Amino acid sequence: MKATILLISFLILTGLTFAQSVDQANNFIKDKKFDKALDIANAFLSKDSTDQAIKIFTEITNQDSTNKNAYIGLGDAYNKMGVEVLALSNYKQAEKIDSLDIPLKFKIADVLYKQQEYTAAANIYLKVISIDSTNSQAFYKVGELLYYAQKYPNAAFYLTKYINLDKKNKKAFFFAANAFYVMNNFANSVKMAEEGLQYFPNMIDLKKLAALSLAFDKKYDESLNYFNQVPDSLFSPKDFARVGLVFQNGQQDSLAIIFMQKALKKDSTLTYLYEDVANMYLTEGHYQQALPYYSKKIRIDSTQAISAYVNKALCYIPLKDYNNARISLIDAIKLKSDYTFAVLWLARTYRYMDSSDAAVDTYSKLIQLVKSDTSKGNNKLLGEAYSTIGVTYLVKKKYQRAIEPLKEAISYEPDKAEYHLWLAQGYALTTKKKEAIREYKKVLALDPKNADAKKGLKILGE
Repeated sequence: MKATILLISFLILTGLTFAQSVDQANNFIKDKKFDKALDIANAFLSKDSTDQAIKIFTEITNQDSTNKNAYIGLGDAYNKMGVEVLALSNYKQAEKIDSLDIPLKFKIADVLYKQQEYTAAANIYLKVISIDSTNSQAFYKVGELLYYAQKYPNAAFYLTKYINLDKKNKKAFFFAANAFYVMNNFANSVKMAEEGLQYFPNMIDLKKLAALSLAFDKKYDESLNYFNQVPDSLFSPKDFARVGLVFQNGQQDSLAIIFMQKALKKDSTLTYLYEDVANMYLTEGHYQQALPYYSKKIRIDSTQAISAYVNKALCYIPLKDYNNARISLIDAIKLKSDYTFAVLWLARTYRYMDSSDAAVDTYSKLIQLVKSDTSKGNNKLLGEAYSTIGVTYLVKKKYQRAIEPLKEAISYEPDKAEYHLWLAQGYALTTKKKEAIREYKKVLALDPKNADAKKGLKILGE
C-alpha cells in the first residue's frame, strides 16, 4: 500500500515537472529565448519524451523559421520515433538554413541509408568531402556504401583515401583489400591486407585475402606462409580449386595437387579437377596415383573422356600393365577412330606386348590416317610406322616384304641410320648385294662407328 502511494506520488510529481517544463519552455519562446527553450526540448528528447520535445521544437520553428537547431531537433525526434519521412523533411529544412553543417549532413545520409536510398546517401557523403577533404568518416561511409553496392573500383578508391587518414577501422582494411581482390588487382589487395595486418595482426580475414592474392600474383612462397596461418575451413572449395590451377600454371605441380585435393575434399562435385590432378601425377611419373583420378573422370562421362583413356594407358605402359593400356586405348579409339595419338600408342603397346601382327595392323591404320599430311611431325610417325612394319617382316624372315616398308620409312626420315641398316640387311638377305652395299655405306656416312654396317660390308667382301 505504501509503495503504491509512493509510485502515484512520483507520477504526479513527474507530470507536474513535465508540465512546468513545457510551460517554462513556452515562456522562453515568448521572450525569444530560443536557446533555453531548445535546452528543455533536448532534455525531453534525451528522456524519450518525444511528444513534449516535438511540441517545443515545433513552437520554436513557428516563432523563428530560421532556427536550424529546432529543425534538427524535430528531425532527431522523428528519427527516434522511426518516422523517417518527417525526420528527413526537417533535416533538409535545417540544411537550407546552413548548407555547410557537416554533422547535419551525416544525419541526412543516415536516414537516406535507412530508407535504402544508397545513391542519395553516398552523394551526401560526397558533399561532406567537398566541404572538408580531411573528413575521414565521410570517405569511409561512401566507400562502404559503394562496396555493398559492388562498385568495387570506386569503393577501393574512397576506402584507400579513408585509410590514409585513419587506420583504426579493421573493416575498412578488409573492404579495401577485398574490393581490390574482386577486381583481380592482387598486388593492391596484398598491399592493403598486409598494411591492415600491421595494425590488426590477428585478423584472419586479411590473412586469407593475402594468401589468395599472393598466390594469384604468382608469389608462391609468400602465399604459402599465409595459407599456413589460416584454417582450411575458411576457404571455399572454389578458392582451393583456383589456387590449385594457378600453381599448376606456374609449374608448381606438387603444390597444385595439394590444393586441388583440398578442393575435392570439400566439394566432390568439382569433377573438372580430376583430370588436372591425374595429368600432374602423370607428368611427375606418379603413375599409380594418377590412375584413380583418370578412372573417376571416365566414370563421370565416358563419352567425353578420350584424353583420359589415352593418358590412363600412358600410366599403365611404364607400369608394364600392357593389357590394361591396350583396353584403354581401344576405348579411346571407339570414341574417335581417327585419333592419331591413340592409334600410335596402341601400335606401340602391341609392340611392347610382342603382338607383332596386331602391331603391323595398327601401324598400317596409322599410315592411312596420316599419310596425306607430310608435315614434319607426321614424317616421324610415318617413319616409325613403316620401319616397324619392315623390321617385323625381317624378324619373321619375310625379307622381300620388308624392303618396301623400309624404303618408305627412309623416304620420310632419310637421316635415320638404323632404317638404312635394316634395309641393307633386307637387301643382303634377298641377295641384292649392290643395293645392300649402297645402304651399308649410307649407314656409315650417318654413323661412322656402326659395327653392324662394317660387319655387313665385310661379309659382302667390301
